[in-house]
Amino acid sequence: MEQVNLVVLIFGLVLFMFGCAAFGRWLGRRLIRPRSDPSSTVVQMQSWRPKQKMKAARRRLPSPQAMLPGLLIGFAVLLLAFFQLVPYLGLNDTTLTGRVTHVRDGDTIEVNGQVIRLNGLTCDERGTPLGNQATMAMQVLASGEAVTCTLNGEQTYDREVGRCSLADGRDLGAELIRQGICGRCARYDPLRTYAALQQEAERFSGAYPGYCRSTW
Repeated sequence: MEQVNLVVLIFGLVLFMFGCAAFGRWLGRRLIRPRSDPSSTVVQMQSWRPKQKMKAARRRLPSPQAMLPGLLIGFAVLLLAFFQLVPYLGLNDTTLTGRVTHVRDGDTIEVNGQVIRLNGLTCDERGTPLGNQATMAMQVLASGEAVTCTLNGEQTYDREVGRCSLADGRDLGAELIRQGICGRCARYDPLRTYAALQQEAERFSGAYPGYCRSTW
């Protein structure tokens, strides 16, 4: 079963919050003392049992030193997953609009001369039967068309990374996955935007590169 960075982020957050709650409970037990009036023997007698219960509860609670590894691990997992997801959370997004001036292959196009690698999509290389089919499909779909691209700030070689859609709202990557000539690149689709579409479409029969496999 595929694991995605979003699940890891949630797991790290839950683990960290659980550690904070446990530490807060321990601290509360240490700081809070039952109030009693030393001049009142009755109150002293009544407060004896709560004190005994709190002492027993403190003995059952783990020490801060025992909680620290869990807190650190949870925090580290949280940070790791967060930085893995930063490009997909829209924090560095920029928008490019223009016309598709050239189609390099099924998953790489040029918009106003800017080269864009379509994120979360994998197509076979040109020169292979399925790769040539993907290139032709993208040419038919997008060549000369007005598109709006959301770029996530990443770069690969000379290419910006992002996703593009036509004026009618159709996502270019989604269209090729739907046709079964390209596949979902899981590692670069951690929010699972194309997951349901890939399940509904024909199984991708092309080469599935190792870098597309999820690292989590």
